[in-house]
Amino acid sequence: MNLVSMTLQYLAPALVGKLASNLGINPNLANTVIKAAVPVILAALAGKAAKADGARALTEALTKQDTGMLGRLSQVLGGPQHKAIAEQGTTALGGLIGNTSLGTLIGTLSRFTGSSEKATGGLVGILAPIVMGTLAQQQKSMKLEAGGVAKLLAEQKPNIAAAIPGELAKMLAGTNLLDGVLPGNAGVASPGAALASPAKPFNGWPWAVLVGAASLIWGAWFGGAPAPWADVPAPPRLMAGSTDVAGELDGALRSLHGVLSGVTDTATAEAGIPRLRLAQSTLERLDGAARQLSSDNRQMLANHVGAWLPVIAPAVTRLLANASIAPLVKPVLETTTARLASLAKG
Repeated sequence: MNLVSMTLQYLAPALVGKLASNLGINPNLANTVIKAAVPVILAALAGKAAKADGARALTEALTKQDTGMLGRLSQVLGGPQHKAIAEQGTTALGGLIGNTSLGTLIGTLSRFTGSSEKATGGLVGILAPIVMGTLAQQQKSMKLEAGGVAKLLAEQKPNIAAAIPGELAKMLAGTNLLDGVLPGNAGVASPGAALASPAKPFNGWPWAVLVGAASLIWGAWFGGAPAPWADVPAPPRLMAGSTDVAGELDGALRSLHGVLSGVTDTATAEAGIPRLRLAQSTLERLDGAARQLSSDNRQMLANHVGAWLPVIAPAVTRLLANASIAPLVKPVLETTTARLASLAKG
């Protein structure tokens, strides 16, 4: 048995073509995203199942899956139910692995494949019920309880790990998404490494001054393009209880940058508002968790946020300077940037 192959068998070229057409992308690109996404989703679910409460939550979710949908994909994909099923898939997957991890998964897949975050998110949304439906088929046919589901996924680790492209695995290092199948892939820098080239801590300037300065600096150096986040150091491991504050924050900011970059008009602004609000709530939660850190660790976190500011600031400035887009995004961006400023103070 190979759960990766079993899932992919439902996605014949004709169905991939329908998915690509629905999302407005090339079928070859859609196929690339699918082949990368399926094992990563399975890896994230394997990590969930490795925990006792996680195995129970996953098993409960599997019992709710409509496995019969797998035989109706030709009617579902591109049909009237497509949007609702994709949204339900996104909600279900986010509920299991966490919305921050889901945003990181989508953002990283987007960068790895070159697909837009919108198209990647659409594919992940529809892939989630296909992956979970495949797993649910096995759970039901084998009459597996939570422990059995966990054992099944544990046995599938070699197959799942082998299907994840090496470069994608590197990009996902430190996100915890692959810990269920590649536990040695943590890729987290030590605190000393994070401070080796520290970002200048934010000193409390008004955000408007910050984004204006960042825009001028990056405009002079790179012709107005935002700073690439490849230059942002790996997040240090800063734990507040069970929360990896810097790691989750890093994933949230990657997702936020992807959403900001994808907003080009009022339509994409309206479509992006739910994810902007998700980023806003995630930053609020992490700001609260950061208050549990020691003063030295809070400063390390501030340094990491400081490294992100030149990446995020130009994207914010661009949207707020657009007369059509600004009224839609200004309320949520003002709250989000204020929260970033709080985190950057240390």
